[in-house]
Amino acid sequence: MQRRNFLASTLAIPAALGANATTNSAPAASPNPPIHKGNFKISLKADALGLYSAGPQETLDAAINIGYEALSVPAQWLEGMTMDQKKAYAAKARDNGISWGANGLPIEFRKSEEQFEKELAALPMHAKNLADIGVDRIGTWLISSSDEHTYNENMRFHADRLRKAAEILKDNGIRLGLEYLGTTAVRQQGRFAWLSSGRELKELIELIGTGNVGVVLDSYHWYTARETKEDLHIWKNEDIVAVDLNDANDQLQLDQQTDVARELPGATGVIDLKTFITSLQEIGYDGPLRAEPFSKTLNMMEPEMAMRATYRAMTMAVDQALG
Repeated sequence: MQRRNFLASTLAIPAALGANATTNSAPAASPNPPIHKGNFKISLKADALGLYSAGPQETLDAAINIGYEALSVPAQWLEGMTMDQKKAYAAKARDNGISWGANGLPIEFRKSEEQFEKELAALPMHAKNLADIGVDRIGTWLISSSDEHTYNENMRFHADRLRKAAEILKDNGIRLGLEYLGTTAVRQQGRFAWLSSGRELKELIELIGTGNVGVVLDSYHWYTARETKEDLHIWKNEDIVAVDLNDANDQLQLDQQTDVARELPGATGVIDLKTFITSLQEIGYDGPLRAEPFSKTLNMMEPEMAMRATYRAMTMAVDQALG
């Protein structure tokens, strides 16, 4: 399930946003985007930009033309591809300097046992398809509250289910990244608050214990969780599966921020992206860096224009942070 759909159906958008809250979030697209500094790989995750109908070939072509260095591949893209088709797809990416980012875990582990076991049974096929083209990382997000489980019950619930998924992924050489959500609204929407910070996530990763589980860091949730530079330095490069670079809405106070109303990096300056990005550089992070702004402006653009605007915002944010 796409996170924006899940959260949009359960969270009220604050009235302060108004009808046009995100209309200024995207910089103008540029045919010649700047070359960024840093060791990160600017990554395209099309569904994070609301481009759900984009297919594998057109998205790869756009990534190459725009200048992206990595591409997130949904497992569903590879269903029905022959081995020769998968090899050709991987070769085209490799020949054009495109590595693989981390797309979403293709199972729903948050709901019924029946649905989880059914989708878990298909995970070996998905994992093999991804491994066939060289994908070695995948990610998912964790809801930071529950109506059914207390804090400790929820830790055990997620550890048990995600361990099963992580073991299958490990057999295929794939790491699983987990993203905590720091927003107050998500933490308070359920009866029992749960994990909403990096330090708590580390405890869950230890409970899972498979050795191939790490973190998906998001500047937005780092900000909404009230974390600092020191909270980033609890992670090593090998712990970080992917990084989301986003800004916050400047019409909302910190506790009013919602997961479905945020901005492209550098659009508002609310989040201290300089500290966030320089900390990643100090850690030695060299993996995919992508944006997930949930922006109405991007949703209204033609797909390639939205991809270009996102690439430009990310490269500018990185260069400004690294001087």
